[in-house]
Amino acid sequence: MPDFDGIIFSDLHLSGETAGLNALFDKFVERVEGTPEIACLGDLTEYWIGHKHLRSEFGRYLSDQMERLAKPARRAIWVNGNRDFRFAERARHIGYKAFRNRYEGEFAGVQADLEHGDLLCTQDRAYQRFRLWFRNFPWWAFDWVTTADQAHRLCLYMRSKSKGDEARNDPEHFGIQPEPVKQRVARGAKAIVAGHVHTPFSRDFVAGERVGRLFVTSDWRMNGAVVCVVKDGEFKLMHFDGEDFAPFEAPEKQGIYSLEMAR
Repeated sequence: MPDFDGIIFSDLHLSGETAGLNALFDKFVERVEGTPEIACLGDLTEYWIGHKHLRSEFGRYLSDQMERLAKPARRAIWVNGNRDFRFAERARHIGYKAFRNRYEGEFAGVQADLEHGDLLCTQDRAYQRFRLWFRNFPWWAFDWVTTADQAHRLCLYMRSKSKGDEARNDPEHFGIQPEPVKQRVARGAKAIVAGHVHTPFSRDFVAGERVGRLFVTSDWRMNGAVVCVVKDGEFKLMHFDGEDFAPFEAPEKQGIYSLEMAR
């Protein structure tokens, strides 16, 4: 029997050069395979060039592992991250329902809002301008005029121009802001789950007579990752260390995440 009714994770940042993190993901897949509801909220990879990524050993490996999670699940959800939004096509092919910005609806029996988290960082204006351009550029056109090697080099160059670090370096000013979270609560979300900022925390937000709780997952590190699990209608953050899940005492304020917090 699966340990949880649902599990939500994000910000793995896997690649062909992250052998340790890839091994951690393998253990995670083995541990949670068969969970009825699965959601990945993006930044699964450092980047994804499109269907040509499947020509590489890493691309095939990643697709196979994600399919292992989706195949036995009653429902599998993919939400685009800022690094791997081109993975959506592949996600659909292997059994996920893919969403461009967020999933709003029932998850494991609870009305939820699931999103990568970058759209909640409204004060990070430089990143929001970059995101608007980057996510709407017709990258599919490069499939016709670039080789796989050229596409990889282009993605690496674009990563060097990314504007997404302000929220992680100064989460108090550029991280997740209260107002957009309250907007999700006002629309009926009782649980809002996001990643992106790499600073796990959890707290309630009030919008009128409605109350919703925000759960922010961590990025993945060699000592594990903070993910969000659901059991019997209860959402909570837990730390996966490569072998087991342990309670995570989540702060109510976002701040710089250190390895000691998960110990």
